[in-house]
Order: sequence, then structure tokens, then C-alpha cells
Amino acid sequence: MGKFICDNPIVSPSEVNRHHYSLAAVAVGLGLGVAGLCKAFYSGLSIPWVSPRNLFLGSGRVYYVGGLQNLGNNCFLNVILQALASCDSFVSFLDNLLATDGLLPEEKAERMPLLLALSSLLQDLSVVRDERIVLNPHGVMHALSFYVSHFNLTRQQDASEAFLHLLISLRDEFSHCYVPHRSSLADITLSHSKVYKQREGNQPECKRWKQNLFGPFDGTIGSILSCRNCSSVLSLDFQNFQCLPLSPVLNTNGDITSGCSLVDCLKYFTVVEHLDNYHCDRCWHITAAKYLSLKSEADEEKVSKLNTCVDYGTCSCRGMFSPEGIPCSSSSRATKQLIISQCPKILCIHFLRASVSLDGEPIKHQGHISFPLLLNLSPFAGGASSIGQESGPLAMNVQRDGQQALHLYRQLNMQMSLNVIPTGGNSIHVANVDVASSSSSSLQPSPSSSRSKLCGLSAVVEHYGKCGGGHYAVYRRVASNPDPEVPGQTLAGLGKRWFYISDGHVSEVSEDDVLGAEATLLFYERL
Repeated sequence: MGKFICDNPIVSPSEVNRHHYSLAAVAVGLGLGVAGLCKAFYSGLSIPWVSPRNLFLGSGRVYYVGGLQNLGNNCFLNVILQALASCDSFVSFLDNLLATDGLLPEEKAERMPLLLALSSLLQDLSVVRDERIVLNPHGVMHALSFYVSHFNLTRQQDASEAFLHLLISLRDEFSHCYVPHRSSLADITLSHSKVYKQREGNQPECKRWKQNLFGPFDGTIGSILSCRNCSSVLSLDFQNFQCLPLSPVLNTNGDITSGCSLVDCLKYFTVVEHLDNYHCDRCWHITAAKYLSLKSEADEEKVSKLNTCVDYGTCSCRGMFSPEGIPCSSSSRATKQLIISQCPKILCIHFLRASVSLDGEPIKHQGHISFPLLLNLSPFAGGASSIGQESGPLAMNVQRDGQQALHLYRQLNMQMSLNVIPTGGNSIHVANVDVASSSSSSLQPSPSSSRSKLCGLSAVVEHYGKCGGGHYAVYRRVASNPDPEVPGQTLAGLGKRWFYISDGHVSEVSEDDVLGAEATLLFYERL
């Protein structure tokens, strides 16, 4: 929610007002036109023309948000700062960090310069004004340079890379000031225990950790590998993400398909991959148990061990057979799928337009990818119905070493469902848990969960030019603001308005202009 500042109140008859606004509009239009033509001729870019009539809202009054100075090829950072200013959840997140760290003001300036500079600048960018103003991002750039010395902020860079550098730097800065009430993993997982008594005045450590270090852009992607022969989930790996990379859907010529949409890219990202000739350890155990059972002198102890084995891939069951007597199972059919297992409060989507040609030259996939103002993520998140189409229950088996990690994961309230369990490598690993009591309906997203995954568009970043060069601009949303002249009323015509911002140039545009952008980055905020 922005604020309104009237720096130059004008008291004159309405006709004089209209005359002044007309002159201002003409001057602004000429200025934008000359600047745009100069930049276009200089760099060969095609930047959209903004008509002066679009600067006026329904009441005849003109409003602006602040622009940002270009201090030398830093348009890639300017668009990220503008996009973040349009995300209310992120601005509130920064405010909460500053309010809950317990540091004195002079300590904050010394120990959290980036957090202070960023919070102050985003607050200024959220102010709606009745005159143009261009703000200076030098404070943020100076503070950020201490954390990303290898990332030159005054050379042309990738906006998505700058976005990730900024978030990681913020986390690094705050983590040095974060002092946990308890230091051990066991203490943290006792937060919800009936036996453990919470110390008076202390916030539960899991909740405090998640609130301070698990930011609004943090989400989780799950990679599910399942066997269709034995109806089991073989593995599931979880990885955190702060920016979701999506590849455009390309045609046979390597160009973006006509009519390609964000939903098409999400479907392509979460499509089920079919793997033939896959070796499934569980299928081998089933085959080996049947092989021993059919022998005239069946070894019940070995059969029982095979049927109850839980350490597929690392067990010693194959040692029960001589090298020539090991039963061979037929190749299995497996499927692999990615899902958004934990939706962030703010979803940043990066369209991967950069590629490499057959000649090894970097190229950029040009073309419009349509996107909605309101996005429903429920078909691509949580227990997707396309996972494991088997009619029988998923046969699963819990690894002993994963129990403590799974308990911690649940304590952190990561909204796991039965078929979405973290696993693998450095991630939390749980495989083959028995869910015989689960019905197929439990895998379907409920109406309430669908509503909770609705996201509204907050900002669109557009890149003009080719790989390795060009210019960034941003479309950002401005929410309704209180009118200081009419208490209790919002500014006329300002609800859900959009602004086009190219460094210091700011102009009001329509939703059609926004939806027509050739987006590189999209910012969606959970409703």
C-alpha cells in the first residue's frame, strides 16, 4: 500500500488548472519522445511509445511513483527494486526484520546497512506523488557491493541474477545478526512437544526461524521418481528456490510457439517424463522373494528378509545368492515429475529466453508469452493428480536415517502431503512409506487449497535488445491509496493502476499494455 505526498499544492481556478496540466502534458510528451528516439537510434532498441494522454487519471489529476537514476548500466537492478516495491509482502517482511532483531539504531546502521538502505528506498518508491521525482539507488548499490564484489553493479548484468544476489545478500546479512534462543536441532524440534515447556516471553524457535530467515520468495520444488511396475515412489528430492526458471515452449525451428502462455510453460515444467528400461530395486526384491518361494525347499527366513527390507539400493540382500544364482527382474517403467511442493508468498518467474545456437553463439528467444493478471498454481503444486496413476496404493518404505529430518520438516510447517515427502542427497530423504489407507481423493487439491494458491500479478520486467546487452524496463502495480483531500476516500482512478518505468521515466499505462509486454520476469503475490 503506497502513500500520497502532495509536494506542490496549487490553488487556482479550474480552467487555469487544466491549462497548466495541458502544458505539462505536452512538455512531458515531447521530453519522452525525444529521449525515446535518442535511445532507440543510439542502441537500436525498440521501446514502446507512451502517449501523454495515458498520464491522466479519471479525475484529471496526475500521479507518479518515483523513478530511479541510472548510475551507469544499472537498469538491471533498477527494475528489480521497482518490482520489489510493488510486492507488499516483501516490504512488510523487511519492516518485520528491522522491528524484531533487537538491535539499537546505531547497531543496525553498522551491522545491517543493506537491509536499512533497501527498506528505506522501497518505502520511498511506494509513495504516490503529484509530481515527478527520480530517486538515487546509490545507497543500496553501495551496501550490496560488500556482499557481491565479484558482481559489477555498473556493468550490464542479468536482472534475474541481480535479484538472486540481492536476496542471498539480505539473508547473509541478517543471519549474522540472528541469535537463536536454542542452539541444537533437538531443542528446535521440541517446540510443539507436550512435554516441553516454552520459556515465557520466547517465540517458538521454529516459528521465529521461519519468520526471519524463510523469506516471502522462498519456495520448494519436488522431483518425484516412481516405478509404475510396483507402484512405489523410488525417490523424491526437494530443493529450495527463490526464482522459478521456466523454459518457453519451442517449435521445431527453435522459436517460441505462437500463442505460448505461462500456463503452457508451467505444464511443460511439470510434465510427466516416462523412463524405459529402468532398474527398480524394489521390483528386484519382489522377484527374488517369488523366486525363493517357488523353490522346493523355500527358505522362509530369506523370503521374510526380502519382503521386509527397507534399505533398497544399500542393503545386503543380493549377498544371499551366489553370483550365478541371483534372480534377474525385468526392466521397469518409471516416471519422473517436478512439482511446486511449497508455493512462496511471492512467486518470481524467470522465462529462460537465452540460449545457444548450433554455431555456439548466444541467442535470445524473441516472442510474446501471454500471462494472466490472476494465476492459479493449484494444478502445479502439492499432490498433483497426475503423479502415480496406479489404482493400487503407493508402496513405500521409510528410511531410518530420515525420521528426525522428516520430523523437523513437519515442524517447520511445509505443508507436506502423503505423496510429497522430501528426500535425497543433501535434502531430506524419505522413500517408500506405506500409505495403504490413503484414497485417491486425498491426492486431489481441495477447494480451500486452490483458493490459497491464487496469485495476483504485481510486476513485469521486460528486456529490450539481444543477449549480453540492451535495456531493462518494468511495469509495476500500484494499489489504492488514501486521498488526503477527501478523508475516507481513495485517490480517484488509482485502484490497481499500472506504471511503466524505464529508469527515471515514469508513465501510467493500461492493463492491456502490461499484458502485451514481452516478459522476462514476472512477480506474482499470493492473495
